[in-house]
Order: sequence, then C-alpha cells, then structure tokens
Amino acid sequence: MAQARTAAAPVVMRVQVVAPAPLGATAVAALRARGLDARSSSELDDTSPDLVALALEAPLGAAGAVELAAACARAAAQGRMMCILTPPPRGTGRTAIERAAALAMLRSNGAVLSSDVDTWLEAVVALVCFGVPRGPRVAVIAPAGSWLEAQTLSLVGEADAIGARAPVLTGEHHAKGEPADVVLFDPQLTPAPAQLPGHALAMHVTARGELAPGQPVLHGMRAALAAIEILGRAAERIAAGVGPATDAGAGLELDHTTMKKRFAKLSGFERVGDHETKGLLRAYGVAITRQAVATTPSAAVIKAHDVGYPVELKPWGHHIATEPDGCPIERDVTSDARVRKGFSAVLAAAGRELVEDNGAVIVREVPPLGRDMSARLVHLGALCWTVVLEVNGHLIAAPAPLRPIDALVLASAVIASRAGDAEPDRTGLAMVLRRASHLVVDLDTKLERLELPRIVVGGRGSRTVVVDAWCALPATR
Repeated sequence: MAQARTAAAPVVMRVQVVAPAPLGATAVAALRARGLDARSSSELDDTSPDLVALALEAPLGAAGAVELAAACARAAAQGRMMCILTPPPRGTGRTAIERAAALAMLRSNGAVLSSDVDTWLEAVVALVCFGVPRGPRVAVIAPAGSWLEAQTLSLVGEADAIGARAPVLTGEHHAKGEPADVVLFDPQLTPAPAQLPGHALAMHVTARGELAPGQPVLHGMRAALAAIEILGRAAERIAAGVGPATDAGAGLELDHTTMKKRFAKLSGFERVGDHETKGLLRAYGVAITRQAVATTPSAAVIKAHDVGYPVELKPWGHHIATEPDGCPIERDVTSDARVRKGFSAVLAAAGRELVEDNGAVIVREVPPLGRDMSARLVHLGALCWTVVLEVNGHLIAAPAPLRPIDALVLASAVIASRAGDAEPDRTGLAMVLRRASHLVVDLDTKLERLELPRIVVGGRGSRTVVVDAWCALPATR
C-alpha cells in the first residue's frame, strides 16, 4: 500500500485557454469559479510552461494536425499535457477517415482529446488540482446508500450491459488491493483514504457543482470518469513513447523474404484480390482463414478434403466484390456433391465479367463464430500510414506501424454485442492490426491501401481471423 497522492501540490498553476470567443470566455469563467488561474488567448503559446486547453472550431486537416501534433509532443516532453476539445469524426467516408487519422496523430503525440465540453473541463481541473494518473483504471469509495453508490451502480450496470469496462466499486476506506490508477471519493461522505494500492491517485468528486466543498473537486461522476479515462490513456501513451512504433516489428517474426517474393508476383495488377492479399498477410503472421484456389469442380473437391468439411466457396478473382458488398458465398458445404454444385453456383452468381482465367473458386474453412469487424490501412499524405477500425458505424484510428498500446486501444473499442456474451478476443484483433500495420509501412510506396473488410473477432477462447481482404497498388510501380 502507498500513501495517497492528493492535491497538496498542483501540477500547474495557470491554464491557457485557446478557444473561439464565446466558448473561451465561458471556459475561463468556469475554471476561475473552480479556483484556477485561467487566462484566455487567441493563439496557442507553445513556449508557455502552463497547461493549454485548446478548443478547435473545425476538424483539422492533415497540415494542421501535423503542426499541432508537434506542439503536443513538445508539451509531453516537458511533462505537460495539452487538453483539446475537438469535433468528433462523423460518417465512414474519405473525409471521416482523414479526420479520424488527424485525431489519431494528436493522440499518439500525447494529446488529451475530448468531444464533450464537460469532460474537457473536468480533465483540465483534474490535471491542475490532482495531477496525472498513470492509467485509466478507477476505484470508487462509495458508502452504502450514498449518491455516489447509486450513481456508480448505475454506471456499472450500463457498462455490464454492453460488455464495457466498468469502475470498481468499494464501500471501504481503501480499494482493498484492487488495481486502480485513480480512487474517486466524495470528501463530504467519507474521509480521504490514508493509503492507496500501488500508485493510485486520490481525486475528489461531488454530485453537483453547487454542493462542492471549499476544496478542489470534480463535478459529476460521468464527466469525472470520462476525464480520468482520457487522461489515463494519454499518460499511458506518453509513457510508451510518442508517434508510431520505431522497433521495425521487433518480436513479431515478420517473414520479409516470403512477403517480397509473393509481392513480386503481383506485378501488373492495380487491385489484388482476397487470396493473394492473404498470402502477403500470412507472411507477416496475420491470422487468416485456411483456404486454397481450385480451377475445376474436381480440384475443388480435393481442396475441400484438404481444408476439412464443412467448407465455404466463393469466386476467386482480383475484382470480385468484398463480402460485405455482396460477394456470392456458398456456406456450410458438407459433401463432395455440394462442392461441385457450389463451384458452378458461385461463378454464375459472380458474373462472367468478373470471373478470370475461365473461372476459379476459393475453398476455405468455415470462419469461427464471432463479431464481424472491418479495418483499412491507408496512406494519407502528411498523416502517413494510418490504421482505421470501424466499430458500430464509428471510426477510431492510430498511426502505423502500431505500437502495442495503440493496437490494444483500437481493439478495446470492440465490446460484447449483448450482455452475457463472451468477451471479444481483443488481444487477437490487436495482433492482426499490428502485424498488418508493419506490412503496409514496409511496402510503403509500393502499396496504396490495404482493406480488411471482414475480420471475425472470436469470443474468449476462439480465434480472430481475417476472412476477406484486398489491396490496391499504384498504377505504375
């Protein structure tokens, strides 16, 4: 057990608020009402030793993101964090991808990002009054029958319903050894904890601002937890190092020789289909479905025996539609006769204009049960290679090659689809994304993008595999 880290020594004394005039004035007034020395300015002063709270009027472009990321990295190197309020990316098109990549660059350089004003302000208060948590894990000291217990139980229930991480609830005056980076408590309900587990940081919280005692305190459980989450994630990211990974895939055992040999066979193509793209992925250890290509019904039967029944059949070709876009698939094929029938069926469904070399099919294993996800790895000019994961219609991104912490953060966005479902294989998804990110960076200008339109994320104890893939090559190489 360790002595509680409290608010005795604030991390910073002043806050520079850079925001559009109406919002900036409101933010300064709100922070001053909390006892902070907040000052408004029209431009970012990168030489200031104090904390900067920046609100962006509009989503950043590539050039703006690169410039601001450099400022965030300099602030992180000086032991400071830049708290940024930014519009969230909306949609899943090209513009949304570029905006997600811009935010990913800021995040990877130590920025504390929020799209919610309350969370943004509480993050500033937490940094000034309590310090930097080492991570996002929270334990809550909540006496029985208190508002804090009721609020925490509600949040725990909401998290359990969607399979997300919930705060730890304890009614004792310490966290009883529970792993935590922050211990939240209401000083009006319970005394300050004298000792905390490990490196945990004690933070005060109250239900509403008008109930706050005459000491530093966070307002509202939801905003407090959200602020601790983004602060802890930023602290972990800074500790791991800013920017993309620099280890060239150390420890991943990437087979560069095999990858280069397979890539050399793709000369002349601008779009590379599922089977050949998976060959590149396999060389870098990415988990893919077991499969083979057959050019005749008899060959398909042989391949089906090699793969093992039941199998699935889909057309082979570099211009076949992706599975989410309607690629014809014969599923749960369990006999030689059904393989022969399925061979003709999928080729007929694909259409003559898409069937190459007189027709061939992919015979593959039945993918494991799990959640379907999609990811893309794209080069975005000044933003360089970026991994973009789509989760429930929202985009989350990180710069490539992925650091292990970035891969895990991307994977952590995948939650159980229903209460009681097995936890998704986030570790397996993180490894798929990390290995694929090294592939695109190593190929660099020889590749335009890598698309993984169907990744099946298995439940606990099940595999995570790439089920559908394709890549685009430059027109001239």
